[in-house]
Amino acid sequence: MAIASENETRPVVEIKSITTFEEPKRYYIVMHNDDTTPFDFVINVLVELYRHDDQTAADLANKIHVDEKAIVGMYNLEIAEQKVEETVRVSRANSYSLSVSMEDAG
Repeated sequence: MAIASENETRPVVEIKSITTFEEPKRYYIVMHNDDTTPFDFVINVLVELYRHDDQTAADLANKIHVDEKAIVGMYNLEIAEQKVEETVRVSRANSYSLSVSMEDAG
């Protein structure tokens, strides 16, 4: 191993670091219409689980009924999965068949 003397110049090494951060993927939660889940229950789920105000929840419930489905929220993956699970669990606990799905928000 050679040791540099005081008279020797040492090469300068420039190190560049490129760090990029990507925004986490986002997912839509889509609620689907069915023939058994009451309108009021859907509104309550939208208020309690998705934190919509009463008017927005009523408007979304109507859109679900008319269009057969509606986007009710957009979340990061882990939260979206949790919302789907909570919605299904609450629905089944009340003997309703309300269904939700996740779609890549692109």
